[in-house]
Amino acid sequence: MRNGQKSARETEKALCRSTYMMELARGSSYIASTLTPATQQAAIAEVLNEFREQHGADTLLIFCNLLAESLTDRQHKLAAEAVLNFKLP
Repeated sequence: MRNGQKSARETEKALCRSTYMMELARGSSYIASTLTPATQQAAIAEVLNEFREQHGADTLLIFCNLLAESLTDRQHKLAAEAVLNFKLP
């Protein structure tokens, strides 16, 4: 991968991270606070559905990636994997 492509991708991620900062903080906190796999799945569905309703499906993939990074930063790696593997209906 050329540096220009990587730089553009990182720039886009940084822009999305700052644009969706509130949604990322709220979503990662909510998902991290769940106690069972069932409540975790319900929280992930709620967070992703709300994001899609507010911002559209076009940015959902990058939001999922940023949400997973946020959960990893919070030491919730299994929750991050669950977000990346979650399929919305």
